[in-house]
Amino acid sequence: MSWIDTFLGGGPEYAAEDWLVADMQNLLAQACLGAGLPTRQAEDMAGMSALLMSDPKLFAIAVAALEPPHFAVRAEGTTEHLVIESARIVMAASVMTDAFADGASRVVLHDLDWPQLVWPVLLQAENFFGCGFAIDRPDARTVMVSRSRSRLKPLGEPQPVPLVPLAQLHRLAAKARLSRG
Repeated sequence: MSWIDTFLGGGPEYAAEDWLVADMQNLLAQACLGAGLPTRQAEDMAGMSALLMSDPKLFAIAVAALEPPHFAVRAEGTTEHLVIESARIVMAASVMTDAFADGASRVVLHDLDWPQLVWPVLLQAENFFGCGFAIDRPDARTVMVSRSRSRLKPLGEPQPVPLVPLAQLHRLAAKARLSRG
């Protein structure tokens, strides 16, 4: 059983410690680079630190999503309706938000590894683009995202960071420091 399965199966109380959002942004960016993510994805994930810190399980899922391997995103469709197949959320997030920036009205994600992370990705996009999004789950394997007049429900304030996923973040960040020599 992996650390994330054990963590998600436990709770609701977790050993945790207080972190400043800015410090978590730095650690998360380093961990993303240590996991082999491109700089753009590392910056995007780090920018969501406050959102991810709002819930211990969401934070843990985000850390699990960083685990390699990472593949280029396979997307097809039109400018207005993009379909992303079998994607890792840390790679698909920027493709999805770029599609909306380019005028897409709907993005469909099939077989996404951690669909729970679509919400904070879209909250970040709502803040950046100033528009609303809606999420629909027609089945367990599909997430449909479309533009909306209303905005998504916000997440809470940052909470203390659970120690189990924090240890995984430190492990990934150490890989980035080792690769820089």
